[in-house]
Amino acid sequence: MARQAKSKEKTLKKIMDSGTIAEEIPVERFITFHFVPCGELPPPVLQFTNVSFSYNGKDNFIYENLDLGIDLDSRVALVGPNGAGKSTLIKLICSNLAPTGGSIRAHTHLRIARYHQHIHEEMDLTISSLRFMVNQFPDLENKVEAMRRQLGKFGITGDYQSMPMSQLSDGLLSRVVFAWLTAQEPHLLLLDEPTNHLDIETIDSLADAINEWDGGMILVSHDFRLISQVADTIWICENKAITPWNGSIQEYKDHLKGRIMAENDAFQ
Repeated sequence: MARQAKSKEKTLKKIMDSGTIAEEIPVERFITFHFVPCGELPPPVLQFTNVSFSYNGKDNFIYENLDLGIDLDSRVALVGPNGAGKSTLIKLICSNLAPTGGSIRAHTHLRIARYHQHIHEEMDLTISSLRFMVNQFPDLENKVEAMRRQLGKFGITGDYQSMPMSQLSDGLLSRVVFAWLTAQEPHLLLLDEPTNHLDIETIDSLADAINEWDGGMILVSHDFRLISQVADTIWICENKAITPWNGSIQEYKDHLKGRIMAENDAFQ
């Protein structure tokens, strides 16, 4: 609720700063996510072999000697303390970062779509959502009408498609991003804090779509409810390593509570 209130406040400020009063446009509150079936790729579709990573390439390693594989049936939640390397691992998976040592090999036909919490900052918000989508898929036939339909599936309709994205709330911008991600027809979905600007109904719709889909997913989230809905494997990012958690997300949550309480007792 606090995030939604902040989003509305941000939108109102933009309208007031522009000196105009925008007529409220009705938006469909509930949307249904849908990921296109991705088919089969022989496993492993992505393999880490003895991977190490440091941002300066010399010391302060985030990871050392990682060996792990990701397939189309992987439904993994990355958990661990802030700064342990969860987002770094996502960037390594999608080749935004290169390993300092070791190798990362992906299937030649693997399509990866990535959502991260700062993606809005990388978008040109002076253009409309329709223009953004058309620019992202230049080779698509009848791309304008196809992208109108794609945006419409996510509640971006009417004037919302033509106004500058700077005038959209954070929640609507998130819908634009998910329209773009699903249009990529990925085999592997990388979600780094995807729920920051989504309401509960939209989060549930996202979870349902992931559960019905045949592709792989790597999730970074503080939303334990979403993790419990979509993840069947938990990887702990800590101490320069990835360690599988042999238990449920609730058991991990209880483990964290116990550790925090023990640390507080030790501090006192």
